[in-house]
Amino acid sequence: MLNATNKSDIPPTQNAVLIREFGEPEVMTYQEGVDIPQLQADQVLIKVAYAGINPVDYKTRQGKGWAAEAIQKNTFDAGNAATLGFDVAGIVVDSTSDKFAVGDRVAALSFGGGCYADYVAVDASLLAKVPDSVSLEQAGALPCIGQTALQFIDFADIKKDEHVVINAPAGGVGHLAIQLLMNKVAEDNIKVTVICSPEKYEKLDDLIAKDKLAGWIDYTKDKAFPELQADVLLDLVGGEAGVRALEVMKPKGNVYVLPTIWVDKLKDAGSQKSLNVVGYKAQLNGEDMGRVLQLVADGKLALHIQKSYPLSDVAAAHHELQKGDTFGKIVLKVG
Repeated sequence: MLNATNKSDIPPTQNAVLIREFGEPEVMTYQEGVDIPQLQADQVLIKVAYAGINPVDYKTRQGKGWAAEAIQKNTFDAGNAATLGFDVAGIVVDSTSDKFAVGDRVAALSFGGGCYADYVAVDASLLAKVPDSVSLEQAGALPCIGQTALQFIDFADIKKDEHVVINAPAGGVGHLAIQLLMNKVAEDNIKVTVICSPEKYEKLDDLIAKDKLAGWIDYTKDKAFPELQADVLLDLVGGEAGVRALEVMKPKGNVYVLPTIWVDKLKDAGSQKSLNVVGYKAQLNGEDMGRVLQLVADGKLALHIQKSYPLSDVAAAHHELQKGDTFGKIVLKVG
């Protein structure tokens, strides 16, 4: 655990991972002597302990999506370098907020980036205090996938007795979403079918009681998916895998997609069934951050961390995540 740091102990510069152009993981460079961010009103300065990495991180690094567009416009076009990273957990070392004090253990999802560094400034509204029973490593892995899974299941508004199909149930968001779904099996009598490889299906033993599942579809087999007449598809993959998963749906069923870039493709593919295809993007919310942390603290949500890399090995961490076979989450250890 990090110790509380006096404000006077904050160094003049920090180590951080900088990116000056989009491309392969090697465009990220670990550098010393980088300026520490200055606090604005109602922000805190966090000494970073762990920074989670997510698919949005490497897609941004590749130059894809809303975050890359913002970096290009606001940073690269001005001749400056950017620092990636949306997940953070660490210790407050300076604060302009009356809600958080020096020494507090905190975590946040911040679309402002900057978490691949020794220090990051974050709006206080995005923060939650980390319960004593939750490690900073767990907290650093949780923000994006935790808030997304929680909000995504709420957004899907699954009704009693509905049949829900979810693909990628062992990935970052998926391994939390499947646990939340299984709670609904008990509470609302829903049925849940998973789409995943045999290797990932075996790993689900660590997360859920698989005998409570309605079924498993092995996408690695070259045969048509069953026509389950499912009510809801939670698509955490998109692309051709998402299109193939539409075979399980009943006409006019509801399809919820992460990431949102695949919505149009799935709408076109599902038009003959008149499927309702909607994308979802996580909403920044300190209260939801607190809710997810408490679920982990109470033992109601199990978080799996596949591997922790030192911040200086960020390129290797991105290569690993891009393979697409992660079980749970990869994090960066800072300092």
